[in-house]
Amino acid sequence: MDELLQALAQGLLVGSTYGMLALGMGLIYSVSGIVNFSHGDFVSLGMYLCFALFSAFALDPYVSLAITLPAMILIGALVYRYLIQPVAEAHSLMVVQLTLGIALALQNGILMIFGGQPHRVPSAVEAKLVMLGNVVMRMPHVVAFFASIALAVALFVILRSTDIGRAIRAVHQNARAAALMGVDVGRVKVLTFAVGIGLLAIAGALLAPGTPLMPSMGLRYTVITLLALVLGGMTNFLGIMLAGVVIGVSEALGMIYLSDTLGMLLPYAVFVLIVLFRPEGILGRSSA
Repeated sequence: MDELLQALAQGLLVGSTYGMLALGMGLIYSVSGIVNFSHGDFVSLGMYLCFALFSAFALDPYVSLAITLPAMILIGALVYRYLIQPVAEAHSLMVVQLTLGIALALQNGILMIFGGQPHRVPSAVEAKLVMLGNVVMRMPHVVAFFASIALAVALFVILRSTDIGRAIRAVHQNARAAALMGVDVGRVKVLTFAVGIGLLAIAGALLAPGTPLMPSMGLRYTVITLLALVLGGMTNFLGIMLAGVVIGVSEALGMIYLSDTLGMLLPYAVFVLIVLFRPEGILGRSSA
């Protein structure tokens, strides 16, 4: 029972961060219809920016967010405006190829600058533990859990209660009608992509403490994000967060109760089973 509770707690904490990663992609997809295959490599970029700031100024990754967040938002806006937007109306395969090219450029750029050896970003809370009965939780995971929940709630409130949120929802529902009502659709798409990449800067800072940094790790985060996005129903933000938790819990259970290889495969098996019986997503495809 203690092992089960430990696995559930670990899966919940890590899965909430997976859900936040997928929220960024879901937000972009809901407005522009683009599935960004460089998503995980932007997470890597955020983590390596934290490493660079720690190496240069000894900044804790949480503190470095004051620099990495606006930097990643700006990078996201520039990437969409000058790379993705010119081909956004072309065949969807063109956009897929472009985002894959961006992923390769980010991965090889990181490799050229930082090398291929593993790096780590220390944090003041990295070695701290939280005890809940017999369940032991690492403080970085606890911080990431509460930050992910807070960001998900903030995103929901922004989409429901602000002018820019209503503009995003209008473009998602019908871009042509939104344009006729005076919404600057192009500006909304640029802003949404930038915010989606900004969420990855936050995710990178939350994941960095205790995580070995490798230039190729972006692929894993892209795959996990795609799993959560599809399981969540593509545009259902609550479903996406829940799907991230499902993947995190299945990953934790697999690592504890199965061999290494089978444990790594369990999240994908769970994904296949859910898609077979709930192809519309865990909670359906309606937007939050």
